Order: sequence, then C-alpha cells, then structure tokens
Amino acid sequence: MSPRTLQRRLAEEDCTFQAVVDEARHSLATRLLSETPYSLAEIAFLTGFSEQSAFTRAFKRREAQTPGAYRAAHASG
Repeated sequence: MSPRTLQRRLAEEDCTFQAVVDEARHSLATRLLSETPYSLAEIAFLTGFSEQSAFTRAFKRREAQTPGAYRAAHASG
C-alpha cells in the first residue's frame, strides 16, 4: 500500500498515522508496565522514546498519572 493510500484510508476513518502510532506505543507501554519488571528507561526505549523523561511526560498526559504510579496500581502478581 502506498503512503498516500494509507493516508487516505486513515482519513476516511477520521484518523491519522500519528494517532495510530501513539495508540500502539501507549498499549505497549501499559502492557510492559503491568506485566514485566523492565525499568522505566527500558520501557521508554522499547516504546520508541528518545529518553525516559519524554516517555514519562507523554504517559502522564495520557493517563493523568506517572508510569510508576500506573505500575503500582496495575502490576500483575
């Protein structure tokens, strides 16, 4: 699929590529926080953030809590 076709199809669904990327990053981050012992720095790297502080800011914007607080509230086990 060409980039333009993808862009057009996403627009038909009232979505953007960046929104899809953000949702995928967030989904992965919440899963890693609740199901793994990875450090916040490792999770930031695995989700494509340049540094832990950027990950923390983005996560807090979305969840209204820090990744550490989310982990404490949702840790399995």
